[in-house]
Amino acid sequence: MELRQIKYFLAVANSGGVTKAADILNITQPAISRQISDLEEELGVQLFDRVSRKLTLTVAGEYFREQMDKVTSDIEKASQTVKRVSTGATGNLRLGSVETVLWEGLVPNHLSQFRAQNPDVTIEMVTDNTTALLNHMEHGRLDCAFVYLFRELDSSYGVIQLRSDPMALAYPASWEKKFHGDVSVSKLNSLPFIRFPQESYPAFFEWQEQQFRTLGLRPNVLHWAHHESSMLALVAAEQGISIVNSKHINRASPLVRFITLSELDLKLPLCFVWKNEKTRPVVKRLSNQLVDS
Repeated sequence: MELRQIKYFLAVANSGGVTKAADILNITQPAISRQISDLEEELGVQLFDRVSRKLTLTVAGEYFREQMDKVTSDIEKASQTVKRVSTGATGNLRLGSVETVLWEGLVPNHLSQFRAQNPDVTIEMVTDNTTALLNHMEHGRLDCAFVYLFRELDSSYGVIQLRSDPMALAYPASWEKKFHGDVSVSKLNSLPFIRFPQESYPAFFEWQEQQFRTLGLRPNVLHWAHHESSMLALVAAEQGISIVNSKHINRASPLVRFITLSELDLKLPLCFVWKNEKTRPVVKRLSNQLVDS
């Protein structure tokens, strides 16, 4: 059964005859009659009663028209939807992000704008550290992600750098007296440290190590924690101090205090990344929005 046969059948059924259907479709009457006959032969049923050169639908023909009306309607909807999918106006976006950048500012603002402009796009959000998010992308489980990059990615990735987020020193609120006045490197070296382990994000650890060596900072590590939320929980429990993303300042426990480290050049480069060979239209739409702004 061909879509053309269905189209011809519906034209005859809805117009009441071959002559009118031929005028509507701008084709010859014999061509329509031949296609209708072929359709009836394929189905093994008579769709029209032919009396005095008039065509009226049989019971089977009435049922077939109802079903074909639904089919053609679904085809039309699918045709319109596939066009929108091809431009990224609809579809599913599997988006990853480090959690801290979702709390306020640039990223949530862009997501709100993207949602307002693309209401038919469904976003599936995954939060994790940068290493895990890049791994998800490498294996096709994510389309794109907001991450902190400390190494150059290969040419299979597209990258847009968005901003640099400063880091801050977190310490227990009960240690307030220890941090009166300037915070010297020697003071930091004398206190127990809580750090992000090398295996969680080797590139970040190596970058931080280099920065620490330049400053003469030799952290006395008491605890290793794989997430900054765990690091801050240990700080709140008076287990030591930690250097974390300054985005935590407005969301931290009252048991934690912060000191900005403006004199130390410790900044986290926030980037939007995607895999070039797997770029879907909806990803291009989001990346174009980021570039335009």
